[in-house]
Amino acid sequence: MIRLRDILTEAALPEFEPVKLGFKLDAYEPHIDKETMQVHYNKHYKGYIEKLNKAIKDERIPITSTDSSGIKNVLATVSQYSDTVRNNGGGFLNHSLYFNNLNPDHKGRIEDGDLKTLIETQFKSMDKFQETFTQAAIDHFGSGWVWLMYHNGHLSIATTTNQDNPYMDVVRIPGDILLALDVWEHSYYLKYKNDRERYVNAFFKLVCYQAAADRLETAIAGMTY
Repeated sequence: MIRLRDILTEAALPEFEPVKLGFKLDAYEPHIDKETMQVHYNKHYKGYIEKLNKAIKDERIPITSTDSSGIKNVLATVSQYSDTVRNNGGGFLNHSLYFNNLNPDHKGRIEDGDLKTLIETQFKSMDKFQETFTQAAIDHFGSGWVWLMYHNGHLSIATTTNQDNPYMDVVRIPGDILLALDVWEHSYYLKYKNDRERYVNAFFKLVCYQAAADRLETAIAGMTY
């Protein structure tokens, strides 16, 4: 028997939603082509969200909010839930960070500030940082992600497989995410085929360092992103 209380409870459950792109799909060209953006954002990303929201309901997982803190709370205890939640929860947050990283207007510029100072202090130069980050992406076997992390005053570059995320309790990477790079083939294969290095170089022509700087400021203040 379907009870009215159950219907109302299900209807009231919050759902995660995709981040809104600030640009038209063709605005990322020539670095990322329109077709890749269409497939990546509207098919892969939204598909993860749809499956995540269904799993949240099916497994009756409590959601405190539908912003980044809400999904981080789920991932922090993801070992308690199904692989569906792990894969699609990671897919949701990872892609939200990735798409927020892209800004065709910024063209990969970085302003003076804490982020630039940290990068230049630890990696000696922006060029050396990008070279190290790119090499991590090239060396990562198979599908996954490359991260710029901040922890206790230091930056680090890390990778995870599939849709795993540093905020998961099954992943031992401390700190806060500043930058996220998708190295699944669906993010670049239509344009770059198997040339991952060219794709990463293109990413750095679109990367929004201001978004990373904002995350660093939040992390330094001890707040949850």
